[in-house]
Order: sequence, then structure tokens, then C-alpha cells
Amino acid sequence: MIALLCALLGGVTIVLSRSVNGYLSLHSDAYQSTFFNYFTGFITSFVLMLLIGVPYFSNADIIQSFHHPLMFIGGVIGVFNVLILNIIVSKVSPIKLTLITFISQLMSGILLDYCFYGLFSLNKLIGCLIVMVGLIIYQFADQKQIATSELTQ
Repeated sequence: MIALLCALLGGVTIVLSRSVNGYLSLHSDAYQSTFFNYFTGFITSFVLMLLIGVPYFSNADIIQSFHHPLMFIGGVIGVFNVLILNIIVSKVSPIKLTLITFISQLMSGILLDYCFYGLFSLNKLIGCLIVMVGLIIYQFADQKQIATSELTQ
């Protein structure tokens, strides 16, 4: 139950974060808003770490982590993720952006499961295709509604 609640809160915070970052990028630029996103994230994480009492990393832990440089690639990917979303958030409606991001995450997950674990689920692929069809139907309905509203004006 806790995992489900955390997953739901994670989804909400992703959409909120993307919207707030997009709003910030409209008032500055995508690069500055990305910087401030990660800077405030660092400060918030540091303060939470102090409040919760997470122990500092020892020098041995830091040195040992450099033997696995792939551990740091998540931060690099995160920066590009925030930067790309800050650039496109003002050009795509929130629902479309959420659906497109969701479909991309599903497809990436299916591909990673297959490449790294040798797992493939036809049901997951079908589910992803159903969501894609839903996005296409939504897009056509949205275009029809825009065309209808332009005709009535």
C-alpha cells in the first residue's frame, strides 16, 4: 500500500515539477530554469539529509563509488530530461505531454527489461499500444474541437 501511495505521489510531483519548471523557463530560459531546478534540489536534499539525520558519506564510500562511474549517469540524464521538458513544456498541452512522456517511459521500460533481463511481456506491449491509440484518438478529437471552435467564431 505504501509503495502504491509513493508511486502516485511520484507521478503527481513529476507533473507539478514539469509545470513549475516550464513556467520558470517562460520567465527566464530553459538553461537557467534547469540550473535552478537542480540547485534548489541540491539545497533541499542537503537540508532534508541534515534534518533526517542521514550520515555523511565517508571518504572510502566516495572513493569506492568512483569505481562505478555509471552510478553518476542518472544525474546527467536527469539534467537533459529537465532541459528538454523545459524547452517543450510551453509548446505542448499538459495532458499530451504527460501521455507522450508516459508512453516513452513504457517503451523504454519494455526495451530495458528485454535488453538487460531478457524479459518480454506481450501484455505490457499491448497495454502500451492501447495508450498510444488513446493518445492518437485524443489528438484527433482535440484537432476537431479546435477546428469547430474556429468555425463558430
